[in-house]
Amino acid sequence: MTGTLLSAALMMGGITAAHADPITPPAAPETPAIAGTPAAMTLSEDPRIKAWQDLRFGLFIHWGVYSTFGGYYKGERQWLGYPEQIKAWGISRNNMGIPDEDYLKAASEMTIPQFSAQQWCQRAKDAGMKYLLVTSKHHDGFAMWNTGTTNYDFYEKAPGKRDPMKELADACNGMGIKLAFYFSIIDWTKQTPEPYQNRNTLDEEMMALIHDQLKELLSGKYGEVPELWFDMGGPTAEQSAQMAQWVREFSPNTLVNSRVWNSKGDFEVGGDNHLTTKKTLAPWESIRSTFPKCWGYCTWPEVQEIRNRPEGVAEQTQHEVENLFTTVANGGQYLLNIGPRGTGEFDPFEVKILEGIQAWNARHPNVIHGAVPTYYPTQRWGHTVINGDAVYLGITSWPEDKTIRLPGAGTNVTAVTVDDATAASPQNLTYSVDNNDLLITLPDTPPDPQCPSSRSPPREPPSTPPTTRPTSSRAP
Repeated sequence: MTGTLLSAALMMGGITAAHADPITPPAAPETPAIAGTPAAMTLSEDPRIKAWQDLRFGLFIHWGVYSTFGGYYKGERQWLGYPEQIKAWGISRNNMGIPDEDYLKAASEMTIPQFSAQQWCQRAKDAGMKYLLVTSKHHDGFAMWNTGTTNYDFYEKAPGKRDPMKELADACNGMGIKLAFYFSIIDWTKQTPEPYQNRNTLDEEMMALIHDQLKELLSGKYGEVPELWFDMGGPTAEQSAQMAQWVREFSPNTLVNSRVWNSKGDFEVGGDNHLTTKKTLAPWESIRSTFPKCWGYCTWPEVQEIRNRPEGVAEQTQHEVENLFTTVANGGQYLLNIGPRGTGEFDPFEVKILEGIQAWNARHPNVIHGAVPTYYPTQRWGHTVINGDAVYLGITSWPEDKTIRLPGAGTNVTAVTVDDATAASPQNLTYSVDNNDLLITLPDTPPDPQCPSSRSPPREPPSTPPTTRPTSSRAP
């Protein structure tokens, strides 16, 4: 690690940063210098994948006609699945689906008075996100853009003849945020929903529809799309390869996620709310919803209880910051999901979480963007990243003895400080070197007031009936 600056970032609960100035070596050493091992891990050298990896942090948004129901139909809670799947699962096992006329009535009343594409994109940008991924079409088959493939779309069925995807593309692209699309492979206007799996096979008609809709979304009208996020369905290996090829044909720089299935995607996404906990050099992305049982907007009691708890925002913010840093430290992308209301408004609880992440990023501007994982092994106290010539140590578990050790990091360290770009002056920490291990004495309490690691992680809502989205590790 010769000539490397060290920062012991104890921010998030905190990751703070330690700053180390390099020691100038003698001009003519009496003994040969020992070459150090580079601390920084190299991610993909493929330009397409590297451009995507540089985005690092994004906002996932589930929003459609289902958002107007909030997980309830005619006053009764749906009996199965996520709230964005309410069209199929309705309120009882005997009367599974919401009738088309009721669903279209909800669409016809979806005036979206609080929808502001500019505000959505600005909130993502302010939180330090570089891309926004939105549901262009979920399993209900309802297209949220002005499509020529069907009249079952927002432009035709909702008031005002609006194309929310175009509004988002114009707003996000205008402020330097990339707009990406979620796209469900299944379509309940063409296929019969089947509980627990939603892995319908694809006939020629469905493949033709997918082709035409992908061409509309990826041919330039909505700007340069960094990723196309497929979901569900049970395609054959040939169909998976065909869908991935269509994406690359229409938009060569657009990456395809692993839920195109059959190992035909460009990157792995794993299961819902799954966080990879080991360093992984192959491209991957973790997706997590603010409320793991709800990707679209819902008002279930267990979710409302979290929204209403005085400590709920602080706990959730700490949790998401820790997830973000851990994901980046392990080499992945972090995609945080929220579910706006049917009116187009972000729920105030989720707005506060985004503002909390924004404040954290303001204190620690070099820890997510531009940073890469290190070769240092993961420690019980947390993870490390490197940005330029500074290493940041994320203390996610505050040790009782207030001492942490980073093996192999003791070379050329001259200072260790708490990382806080908003502080008037850096807070120096005491450190020592033990057989080339860096030992740092921490403050008595975590220095980051917003996200102290002494807080317990937020409580998850109780289990609901099985969700209907498989993990990408399962081949259809």
